[in-house]
Amino acid sequence: MLVLLTMAPDADFLLKFISDTTYLEHHRGLTHSLLMLPLWSWLAWAGLRRWQGEQTLSPLLIGAALLMHIMLDLITSFGTMILAPLSDWRAALDLVYIVDPLFSACLLLPLLIGLFWKRRRRALAVSALVLMCAYLIMATLAHRQALAITRSAWPEADSVAALPMPFSPFHWQLIASYPGHYQRCSLNLWPHFSGTSRLFPIAFVQRYNANIHSAEHLQWQDLPAMSSLKVQRELPGMAFYRWFARFPVILEQDDRHIECGDLRFGAGVAGQKSAFRLRIDLGSNPKAWLIWRGESKSELTQRTAPFQWL
Repeated sequence: MLVLLTMAPDADFLLKFISDTTYLEHHRGLTHSLLMLPLWSWLAWAGLRRWQGEQTLSPLLIGAALLMHIMLDLITSFGTMILAPLSDWRAALDLVYIVDPLFSACLLLPLLIGLFWKRRRRALAVSALVLMCAYLIMATLAHRQALAITRSAWPEADSVAALPMPFSPFHWQLIASYPGHYQRCSLNLWPHFSGTSRLFPIAFVQRYNANIHSAEHLQWQDLPAMSSLKVQRELPGMAFYRWFARFPVILEQDDRHIECGDLRFGAGVAGQKSAFRLRIDLGSNPKAWLIWRGESKSELTQRTAPFQWL
């Protein structure tokens, strides 16, 4: 039951039944808020007590399970609204890629073994926490090294960031922010470590790793920021995308349309169609679309940032 409660914050997927855009707008919002955590813990405890009668799980234990889910989301780059509904700021520690088989194995393998080796279940649970913490310490050290390399390369940048990439905890996207543009590249801190790349088709791996290099051979790209767009008026979708995207860049622009992407999701990488792109069809009545992946899209024309009602 406690494992199921750990997954409870992702109940916000039900917002998909309203619309995909509503889901994206509020995903990792109220259900992932530290401010709302006491309320969700009490409601879960009260609901279980009503359903099962006498309840062995305390509200504190339920709260710890929910908090673990929030913290595991917080270590990725997607962003989690931990202060909702008072703020729609998206916190992100940028330590682990959103889908990291190695990190998941540290947590899940001992627990799976415990299903069959019940006498050692507690020891295996402790070993899962130890492995998880050790992996996060390693990721933190790699993250700091990646940030130091970025600062060394671009000492005059307004800010720098290092975002985790797939297949290895030593793969990082380096970003230096300047007014009107970004410098980005892909870094491999340990070129001889293949990580989980052997588990995936070669074409899929090459799509992400085609331009990744060691610290001595970095290849930087100069990409225009969305803030450098010269438009006579605020276009639909731009307010929402400025809120959603941490590193919005211009991908295409002509008289008929504008397309932007977010560096978090692979925008600007040669040969890659990134997810979560903004497309604005220009004309007398401009319309905005969020392109999820491939040709799947949702209209953004009337969307703004969430919690505007506060």
